Amino acid sequence: MTERALPAVGVGVRARPQTGGHVGPIARPRTVAVDRPVVAKKEAVLSTPARAGMLFGATAAIYAVSLAGVSALQADAEAAVVAARAPYLEDLAATRAANDAVEARIGKADAEIRALVATYGAVGTDVASFQTRLDSLAALVADVQGSAAALPNRIKLPTVSTVRISRSSGGGGTTSAPATGGKTGASGG
Repeated sequence: MTERALPAVGVGVRARPQTGGHVGPIARPRTVAVDRPVVAKKEAVLSTPARAGMLFGATAAIYAVSLAGVSALQADAEAAVVAARAPYLEDLAATRAANDAVEARIGKADAEIRALVATYGAVGTDVASFQTRLDSLAALVADVQGSAAALPNRIKLPTVSTVRISRSSGGGGTTSAPATGGKTGASGG
């Protein structure tokens, strides 16, 4: 509770009426020194906690209004940025689609290369077995060449002469064997 003290004033103050029914002459003005407050307030309209609460509420309201203003400014700025970037979104989507297509082609090429590497590895093992067979064939060819080199360039084969055989049959006639006398191209002949 707040009490206010008024200063002592001695100008034109009347004396208090006396109790007891006696009315006396009007007292002359005198100055009154007061140690205690003259006017005492019994009830305060606003106490200190109420004032602090009002101050806190006003501060919170000002902060909320300023925060809402900043949020509105940020939303306007973001909307302006989005509007400025809108023409580039279509180009960005086309670029992403092209990149996805390139990535798909690279993935397909990678799979084909892996399959080719596997095939190459299988062919490599086949080549090793073919090399082994080729080496044995080369040894056989060398043996044949060595045998062929030992032979003369030309071999004279004996000639075949034709002989006529006559036979007599029981009927008194003669039969003859077929004539041979031709040359064949077989074995140098």
